[in-house]
Amino acid sequence: MRGERMAKNEALFRAVNERVKDVSRSLEDEVEGHLATAPVEFVCECALEACLDPVSTTVTEYEAVRAHPTRFLIAPGHETPSVERVVLEGGGYAVVEKHADVAGVALATDPRS
Repeated sequence: MRGERMAKNEALFRAVNERVKDVSRSLEDEVEGHLATAPVEFVCECALEACLDPVSTTVTEYEAVRAHPTRFLIAPGHETPSVERVVLEGGGYAVVEKHADVAGVALATDPRS
């Protein structure tokens, strides 16, 4: 039950970040692409229920994370090693990938699938 609640929390914040990305892209279109390299504040997609930490990265970097439905953008140190592994650490953020045995929820809740 705890794992399911954690996965739903991650899925919720992934959906929030999809909206953040869409709004950022709209703004970029309005200024003719000048925001392409500007950092955007996303919400940490970790499993911690009370976490609302901002994670700053570009839309391009976020898109690279989202290209893999089992990966999530998190604040450094917010990983849960029992269900995921860190696959990338960058300037103020980390990217985690779900272990195969728990990847099903991430796949099922991927808004791009």
